[in-house]
Amino acid sequence: MIVPAALVAAATEAAEEHHELPLDAWVYPLIAAVIFFVLFLLTYAFRNVASKH
Repeated sequence: MIVPAALVAAATEAAEEHHELPLDAWVYPLIAAVIFFVLFLLTYAFRNVASKH
C-alpha cells in the first residue's frame, strides 16, 4: 500500500502539536481519589437500609 506524501506530512505535523495540560499531572489522581472517597461516603451512609424495613 502506497501512502501519499501529503498524508504522511499531515500526520507528522499533527503529531508534533503539543498541548499543555491545564493542571499538574499529580492533580488528576488526587481528583479521582476525592471523587471515589465521596462515593464511598455516600455508599457508607446508606448501609443497612434494607435491613431496617
